[in-house]
Amino acid sequence: MLKDLKAALQKMGKETVNGARNELTKIQNTSGALSNSLMSKTEETRDGIDLIFIMEEYGMFLDAGVYGSNPNLVNTKNSKGKQKGKQTNSVFTGVNGIAEKFSYKQKKPPLNDILAWAQTKNISLKRKNGTVASYTSIAFWLQKRIFAQGISPTLFFTKPFLKAFNNLPDEILKEFDFYINTVLEEDK
Repeated sequence: MLKDLKAALQKMGKETVNGARNELTKIQNTSGALSNSLMSKTEETRDGIDLIFIMEEYGMFLDAGVYGSNPNLVNTKNSKGKQKGKQTNSVFTGVNGIAEKFSYKQKKPPLNDILAWAQTKNISLKRKNGTVASYTSIAFWLQKRIFAQGISPTLFFTKPFLKAFNNLPDEILKEFDFYINTVLEEDK
């Protein structure tokens, strides 16, 4: 049974990673670093077998979204008051939802990462007077907007993970159910 479980988890990991990479190709403005960092592996432990997923940390935020601090800070006619990063069913947020796990309250997104992204993507904005804004100005503007409105969830990882989980053989799903029930009973 342990060999079957390990093979099923390896297959699930591979399907999840391939599905997540496929979903990332649908998202615009990605550099490929997150896709390249995605991996899965199984490790035998004293209690059984663990399926481990590895990716850049910001992948969790991209999947789950981030709840903005105050969408009313954005003063454009198309975006005023729009909240991004509403509660999702991401595997990273758990039962409490996005508002508790991933939200901007005081700390803004990292300016250096936004600046590097804007330069890599060659983002340019024209001001009302016709001059072109510097990358630093663009990064500050994006940082303020992301802080206020948040980031919409993509579920690039959650969708393929749940699909692969639901494709596990019934015998293995029964073992998961048994293990989860056992752990819950032990914790009481």
